[in-house]
Amino acid sequence: MLTLDELIIGLVLMTPFLLIPTAVGWWRGHPRLGALFALNTLGLVFFGIGWILALIWAATEPERSTRHQ
Repeated sequence: MLTLDELIIGLVLMTPFLLIPTAVGWWRGHPRLGALFALNTLGLVFFGIGWILALIWAATEPERSTRHQ
C-alpha cells in the first residue's frame, strides 16, 4: 500500500511527463492550446488515449487560416 508521501512524490515526478503534449503545443505556438490542454488532462482519465491524441495534435503543423489574410 502506498503512503501519502509516496503518492505525492510520484505525482510530482510524473506531472512534467504527463504534460508533455501541452508543453509541445505551447512551444510551437499552437492556436488551440486551451483545447489541447483539456484533451491532455482529460485524456489521462481515459486510459491514456487522449494523451496520445494530444501529443499527435501538438506535434502536427497548425493549420494556417486563409480567412484572416
